[in-house]
This record gives sequence, C-alpha cells and structure tokens, in this order.
Amino acid sequence: MNKIDEDNIFLEGNSYLENKEYKIYGKNISIKIAEEISNSNDPVKVINSMGELKAKGFKNLDYDSIIIFQGEVEFIID
Repeated sequence: MNKIDEDNIFLEGNSYLENKEYKIYGKNISIKIAEEISNSNDPVKVINSMGELKAKGFKNLDYDSIIIFQGEVEFIID
C-alpha cells in the first residue's frame, strides 16, 4: 500500500477491496478516499452472493453504489 497523499492510496500488485455485499479482487488499485472512488485498468474479479464477474478493469463509485466495468465482461451465476 502506497499513500500518495492524504486523499489518495495506491494498492500496488494484487489486492482486494471488500464490503458487506461483494469483494473486488484486482491489481494496482487506486483509491480516492474523499470521493469514495476506486479503480484499476488491470483485470478484476468481483464475487458477490449471485456469482462471479470478470472484467478487464473497473471504476467503483462507492458513494453512488455503482461499479463500471471495462472491456469484455463475463458473469457466472452460482
């Protein structure tokens, strides 16, 4: 974890973000703390109660409860 400044963190390498609804596994994740935005342009895997989603990257607007996936997306329902 690299603290860029008071409002920005960079998770270099493999890591994940987690809340009560899902886990986001990715690589090189940037987090804007004040804006509650995280993103990565590297492949990502999201697991929730419905199944597993894979994409080429993501942008998570946590404050708005919106995740935008980049590239081809594959969703496998449990």
